[in-house]
Amino acid sequence: MTAARLTAWAVPGIREIVPGDDLATLVGDALHADAREHPEHALQAGDILVVTSKVVSKAEGRVVEADDREDAITAETVRVVATRAHDGGLTRIVENRQGVVGAAAGVDASNAPDGHVLLLPVDPDRSARSLAEAWRARFGVRLGVIVTDTLGRAWRIGQTDVAIGAAGVSVVDDLRGQTDAAGKPLAVTQPAVGDELAALGDLVKGKASGCPIAVVRGAGRLVVDGTDASEPFTTGRSLARTGPTDMFRLGTDEALAEGYRRGLHAGLALAAGREPRWNVVIPFKGGDAAKSRLTALGIDRGELAIAFLRDTVAAVTRADGVDRVVIVSGQVPQGSSTGAGARAGAGSGEEVGGSAAGALRDALAPFAVEIVPDPGGGLNAAVAAGLAHAQGLAREAFTAVLVGDLPALTSADLSSALRLAGEAARGGHPVAFVADGEGTGTTTITVAPGAVAPTRFGANSRALHADAGYLELGVPVESSLRSDVDEPDALAALGERLGAATRRLLG
Repeated sequence: MTAARLTAWAVPGIREIVPGDDLATLVGDALHADAREHPEHALQAGDILVVTSKVVSKAEGRVVEADDREDAITAETVRVVATRAHDGGLTRIVENRQGVVGAAAGVDASNAPDGHVLLLPVDPDRSARSLAEAWRARFGVRLGVIVTDTLGRAWRIGQTDVAIGAAGVSVVDDLRGQTDAAGKPLAVTQPAVGDELAALGDLVKGKASGCPIAVVRGAGRLVVDGTDASEPFTTGRSLARTGPTDMFRLGTDEALAEGYRRGLHAGLALAAGREPRWNVVIPFKGGDAAKSRLTALGIDRGELAIAFLRDTVAAVTRADGVDRVVIVSGQVPQGSSTGAGARAGAGSGEEVGGSAAGALRDALAPFAVEIVPDPGGGLNAAVAAGLAHAQGLAREAFTAVLVGDLPALTSADLSSALRLAGEAARGGHPVAFVADGEGTGTTTITVAPGAVAPTRFGANSRALHADAGYLELGVPVESSLRSDVDEPDALAALGERLGAATRRLLG
């Protein structure tokens, strides 16, 4: 395959943008004028327009008075990652409202009047979509738009432009499942082409040229038909790695301080001889895709998964030392506040009738549990989200993660395993696990406060958790904590040991 030839040029003739300007029209006029002088610059299908976020912010009135720039940064900050003092003041690396992690929350005093600062567009993807639709209509060709901002990078000196908004263009070239030139399968390769195009646009625009727009030609394969983000990886937000998938949630100093605080709470509790208090996390998939290997039973698999979960939760809530139960699910009841977890038994949230979310809420109504959103990305991502939420509830609490298909679980068996985990923590093993009945999987992991807990659920998870430093707890072979159910034979073997909800469903 012949490598693509890319060309790029800056668009001249765009005056200083002020609040209230029709940016699409002003840029469109400049594009027309440039094409008259340089016919080869007339827009073609597949061209991508790279737009500096500063002009978008100015047109949208994101110029605000700020006697103190630090106050403006604070107002735009969602989460502080790291702070460092230096001779010139203080650098703050934060996550801002747009999901971008970088210095100063994108607040910029350059190119702004004295006593004012520029904020990033409220919704860069929406801004990109508006521009793309206007320019597609005006020029009659299929175009992509990328809105950019300048960021530093971890482990690299200097700054580069990245895509913070996009419309009509793929910002990730997802090559997973394809093969390389040697025929080897590509498992993780996802070039961030949105950022690469942003950097290319910055090269031709320059930082001080007064040309805020560039056109890139030759990457038409990345331009998609629509502008409504119906295809994956067609927004700037989709490039942001925050939440459970963020491996660098805190700076080094902040992480060490947080680990010290957690470890201190745990150490004091253990030294005092108090029994650990537990938060228990249960990831729940549910829905039509649940329990596919139990199809032969002729029972609605979604209902079966909920019955398993209800019996699991019933036993967990009765176990010794358990203070909180957190369910991680994509089926969060609508209308509930999910930022801190939706209380299943609190009567909150609008009615969602027979929906999966409503069925889950109704099934868990008798129990004091919290339901937090599944971030997507598979079981381990859901576990990481649940761990992060549970550990944030109480620094001194221990955390256990259980699979949700333990319909024969007893509170006595769980209490016994949690006691073993507490003893293991006192003996210097902060993370531990319980293997399943087949001896290849994992039904439970336990995490002491402050411990790093890489999750390895999935195929061969017993070996993977052991390799990751987890201690295998000496739970008896006959323990109900080992009896997860994936096959009809396993369900039948449990017989009268099954919990009440599962027995009722099976009749």
